[in-house]
Amino acid sequence: MRKHLLALLALAAFGASSVEAQAPGRYSGNISFSTSSVGFIVGVEWGRGTMTLAGGRVYHFNVRTLKVGMAGLENITANGRIYNLNPRRPQDIAGNYTSIGAGVTIGGGVGAQRMQNEKGVIIEINETAQGLAAKIAAAGVAIRFSE
Repeated sequence: MRKHLLALLALAAFGASSVEAQAPGRYSGNISFSTSSVGFIVGVEWGRGTMTLAGGRVYHFNVRTLKVGMAGLENITANGRIYNLNPRRPQDIAGNYTSIGAGVTIGGGVGAQRMQNEKGVIIEINETAQGLAAKIAAAGVAIRFSE
């Protein structure tokens, strides 16, 4: 079991490092959101956030996540950058994003993710977590535009 866990963590780390080596695309703006999650084997996460496009316009959105392979309670605050979003179509931030990651939160922790939706919009975030949780998770993140 321990060998499988270490292999999965190594694969997740390799996947994250290989994604980071690729150029993300055209910078579009900044994003920030906060979420709460709870789970045992399957976790759910919900929250709200804002994006500020390069021209200064601010938009609001809702976040929903389903995580497979997560157990515990967590509150997450995330900040990052948005790429490949057409400023004339801010609603394209909406969509389904996929992410794979691993980590343990005991009191607090930090992480980073890169996600892409079906419209080619890329979100890179740095996150800070508070709570008690363990995850080797594949996650589906749904962002709903609320202007």
